[in-house]
Amino acid sequence: ESIERDGLIEPIVVRRKGRRYEIIAGERRFRAVRDFTEMETIQAQIVIASDLQARRISAAENLQREDLSAIETIEAIVEIVDAELIEDIEYLSMGKNPADRVKTLLGKLDAVRTSKARNSEISREAKLLFYKFVEQVEKIFKNLPKPLEWLSFYLHDLPLLIDFCEEVQEVSIQHRLNRSQTRALAKLRTASEEEFQRVTAYAQSSPNTEMGHGSTDFWQRDLRDLSAREIEEIAGKAAKKESLKELNRARVSPSPSFEARNLFMARLGIPFDRIAARL
Repeated sequence: ESIERDGLIEPIVVRRKGRRYEIIAGERRFRAVRDFTEMETIQAQIVIASDLQARRISAAENLQREDLSAIETIEAIVEIVDAELIEDIEYLSMGKNPADRVKTLLGKLDAVRTSKARNSEISREAKLLFYKFVEQVEKIFKNLPKPLEWLSFYLHDLPLLIDFCEEVQEVSIQHRLNRSQTRALAKLRTASEEEFQRVTAYAQSSPNTEMGHGSTDFWQRDLRDLSAREIEEIAGKAAKKESLKELNRARVSPSPSFEARNLFMARLGIPFDRIAARL
């Protein structure tokens, strides 16, 4: 609507690729103009950029979007860090993908930082790596659109991308959940896969959908509108429900039959007269 009314305020960024142009930054704006307006031309800034430079520009552009979920924000930061360091052979050897490389590097920096704080012995190799990369990493995080401490990112943000299952990440992205909501959703997934599927299914349905038995106001709202505390409340109830199921299964499980106990004790080498006495 704003593009159709005011035009494209910020031009997209492109580079020549053969006889065509490749969009480096502003693909969402390009699609908005193409799909929702009658504009036939679009303002564009043509730059000369290598593949690596294009990657850096694209990563920085993605991070400045206002509608990013926590997972997408973390992915964008990982992409920026990786693009800045990828030409270093030592860094390149730290993993097969950007997330693994960033996790490995920050983990090594944190290990040295912790050892220094404890006055523990640090190997020469670890020291060299620390002093080689720490200033670069600090500069990268300082120059982000929203400056961030690399240690905080490593401890609190990166685990959402590394440790959480793909299913949780997909739902988080779809509903643009923040970090706390995503963590709570992961707790729900751990507590009960069945309840996780039910919550995400009804969150995707229309507000008029009837849930039936056990319906609450939760199900009349988009998942994004639920606070982390509310999601954790659902996870807590799901965990209790699963515990009761396990307890009931244990209570109703049949005791070993006479023949089974007899055979088991015989295999232990217990004489038949003693087996009879025990049974």
